[in-house]
Amino acid sequence: MPKAEPYAFRPLAVADLPLLAKWLESQHVRRWWRDPAEALASMEEHIDTASVSCFMVTLNGKEFAFIQAANLDDEDDEALAGQPKGTYGIDQFIGTEELVGKGHGPAFMIGFCDMLFAKGAQRILVDPHPDNVFAIRAYTKAGFQGLGETTTNYGRALLMALDRQENDTQ
Repeated sequence: MPKAEPYAFRPLAVADLPLLAKWLESQHVRRWWRDPAEALASMEEHIDTASVSCFMVTLNGKEFAFIQAANLDDEDDEALAGQPKGTYGIDQFIGTEELVGKGHGPAFMIGFCDMLFAKGAQRILVDPHPDNVFAIRAYTKAGFQGLGETTTNYGRALLMALDRQENDTQ
């Protein structure tokens, strides 16, 4: 699996929206993400808000993926209730289809989760659709453990968690 070093995360900018629109329309992304226009509007809304932090992921300086993180401490989704204080939810996708299935997803997620843990996160949740075996495999490779199936505000999901390790020095 590739190391995290070639990956970087930069805050989403308005100039990124055309590329995101293209990625959201591609079949490999659209299959698991909501309506592309709705998703793009949500991403644009979060550019200047603190509730969700959105980032473009670069590989050796070239954009190839998207990732977002939200602090779930005040989340109103009943399926996410009972999580420890300092829980963040992340969502991501690889937009450049040629880079799917090459180990980049787990690698950049590890780097991103390390960043969140360094900022005080205690747990990170993902909620792939239970039929999305590729995402579940990527999350498992990144160290996430299954918590069980549930229904979130967005539909069926397999909740998976990555907990900050007690011996972390970050």
